[in-house]
Amino acid sequence: MLIYKRGAFAMFRKTGKRSNKEDFGFYQEIENIKIITNQLLQGDLDIEVNANEFTLLGELAQDVSFISGSFNEYINEVSHVLSHLSAGNMAVTLNKDINYQGDFLPIRSALHKIKQSLNKSFEKILKLSNQMDILSDQMEKASSVLANNASNQADLISSLSNTVYEITEQTVNNAENAKLAAIGMEAIKKETKTGRVYMDQMLTSMENVKNSSKDISHIIDIIKEIAGQTKLLALNAAIEAARAGESGKGFSVVANEVNILAVKSEEAVEKTISLINNSIHTTQESTEIASKTADSLISIQSSIEKTTHLCKEIAERSENQAQSLKDTSAIITNISEVVQNNAAYAQENSAEACNLHDISSQLRSVLSGYRLKSQIKNYPQRREMEKEKILLWIEQFKNQLQGINNSTAEIDRVLIDIVRQKDEIECVYVIGDNGKQLSHTIMHPNIQLEDNEDFHPAIPGDNHDDKKYFRQAVKDKDRIHFSHEYISSATGGLCRTISCTYKVNGQDSNILCIDMVINI
Repeated sequence: MLIYKRGAFAMFRKTGKRSNKEDFGFYQEIENIKIITNQLLQGDLDIEVNANEFTLLGELAQDVSFISGSFNEYINEVSHVLSHLSAGNMAVTLNKDINYQGDFLPIRSALHKIKQSLNKSFEKILKLSNQMDILSDQMEKASSVLANNASNQADLISSLSNTVYEITEQTVNNAENAKLAAIGMEAIKKETKTGRVYMDQMLTSMENVKNSSKDISHIIDIIKEIAGQTKLLALNAAIEAARAGESGKGFSVVANEVNILAVKSEEAVEKTISLINNSIHTTQESTEIASKTADSLISIQSSIEKTTHLCKEIAERSENQAQSLKDTSAIITNISEVVQNNAAYAQENSAEACNLHDISSQLRSVLSGYRLKSQIKNYPQRREMEKEKILLWIEQFKNQLQGINNSTAEIDRVLIDIVRQKDEIECVYVIGDNGKQLSHTIMHPNIQLEDNEDFHPAIPGDNHDDKKYFRQAVKDKDRIHFSHEYISSATGGLCRTISCTYKVNGQDSNILCIDMVINI
């Protein structure tokens, strides 16, 4: 500025002597330039310089206007890009029509590099997130299957352990029973030996009976012979008595009695012989049976000895088997504990896999709020269509407001109806042409405000005359103005302010301001 001023003073001196009127015009133009530069210093870049109003400093005024316009473009561009990046739109593009010059070129380069770097980083993060999502899903399924299998294995091993325990108990019982059987067989063996001794004694006795029967037969033969001789003698006596006549009658009676006795003796002998023969026959049969029984006892004794030996072997092997089963049961118990621990670990892994899947889902949800260059297609065309749609809405809203009085309550009533019509609206409010807010700031009911203690919605009476959206609407009342995109202090999302004027009662003008949510 000083250079231009010095140049202007130098140019003014070169022209020679000037009139007081020219001096006044020169200093007046300098004051106007100072007013414009003060606006720039205060951050108001929305200025217009009419070069025709400057006759002496027209070139300087044009340069100031150019600087203001360039700064305005630079700031809007930087705000636009940073706001989109902050809102997660990594696909935001730089305006090719803005000509960065001199020391502003590194700003454009830095913005481009930041955008490219963030886009690449988030693309990698998104790719890793998708891979992690797939892996976590696979891990969750595998862990679930592993947990189920481990649980089933634990149940099977527990059942097997119970079965082995029961078999062990049965084997122990079998061993005990085999021992008892062996003891019983030993007792039977002893009894069999005793029975065999008795049987041998019985055979000996029966042999003695047989021998005695032979002796008795011999004696009976003698008795039979004696009976025959006695009978013969009785016959001879009877003959002799008959010869003697009367004198021999007594002897005849005796002879007859002797004969009768001899007959009876012979009959008794025959019966005795028959009985002895039967006894001998029975004794022979008994001897044969006893002999066979003795042979059977020998066989039984041999079988009992073998059975006793087998019972002892069964008892011994059952004891060994029982011990092996106990060892197996202990091993199965250890395996069961390991499997149960594995099942517990598998369940924990399954739970961790679920947590990982939840974290992956949360990460995917967070990343879904970001838009990468590869994901966004036809973005400029969509934005243009949205802008045309918004212009139609604004005209409808203006018509709703033009037919009411200018009271806060009445304006609020209409604004509440307006804000409910469109989900894209963050808030809406009305400002008077003096810069004072007339309505309350009506927030959309679905808007969730950030936990920001510094944010307070504007209320009636708040001043907006330093706001660009207000100044633009006042300067150009026939247009609908769209601000640059920025981060909302209310929600932290990307939005822009749309402002326009509408007539009240055909005279005064109010400014309708709508903060629109921008979906990237």
